[in-house]
Amino acid sequence: MLEARALCLQHPARLDDVSATLRPGELSVILGPNGAGKSTLLHLLGGATRPLSGAVWLDGKPLAALSAAQLARQRALVEQQPARPAGMAVDTLLTIGVAEHSPAARQQAIDYTCIHDLLHRDCASLSGGELARVHLARALHQLLSSDSAPRYLLLDEPTAALDIGAANLQLASLRQIARQHQLGMVAVLHDVNLAVQHADRVLLLKAGRAVASGSADDTLQLPLLQALYDTPLRELRDDNGRRAFIAG
Repeated sequence: MLEARALCLQHPARLDDVSATLRPGELSVILGPNGAGKSTLLHLLGGATRPLSGAVWLDGKPLAALSAAQLARQRALVEQQPARPAGMAVDTLLTIGVAEHSPAARQQAIDYTCIHDLLHRDCASLSGGELARVHLARALHQLLSSDSAPRYLLLDEPTAALDIGAANLQLASLRQIARQHQLGMVAVLHDVNLAVQHADRVLLLKAGRAVASGSADDTLQLPLLQALYDTPLRELRDDNGRRAFIAG
């Protein structure tokens, strides 16, 4: 498991005593208003930032005690605004951070993200959506090449550059990959309804504090969400019982 234990931080965003448990094979979503500390928490979970106090534990070991090579085998982070290295082919970018190269894992990552026609493109020529898919493929290649367990993929707003249909397909695909390969996936999202449809577990974060954490059914409830966003909301249900929230 990946565990955040009483994390505190002052900069770049404040976090105050945040704890969470994230499991392999599940898609966990971090939700909250702007400035809640979502991306900061994700970077702490990935080891890119060190907490002022508290700790992140991976498979029963403090994250800070793991070597860079071991971290590369067990976690990958996809930034909200990933690097766009000019002069580098997409095919080359796919190898960055991969500790154990596997042609089969590379092909799986390409197939999952549908980037076959981008492999020989210069990264600088990619659109925002194309670049996001390429970096997702790179991270999947990194983790699927590894036989270490557990493995975690951390995603900062993975649907930000996607239209509504593509975003829905992306989250559905990620949840399927998580289950198939027993990857723990953690995604920062702004769209509550994507979380309703696809999240296994949800952490609600507001002003650096965890408001609620648990299953999607338990956390994505009207009173909690209205308090989280300080906004009146309405809950809708279709004939199949599927839920959605709208403002108003």
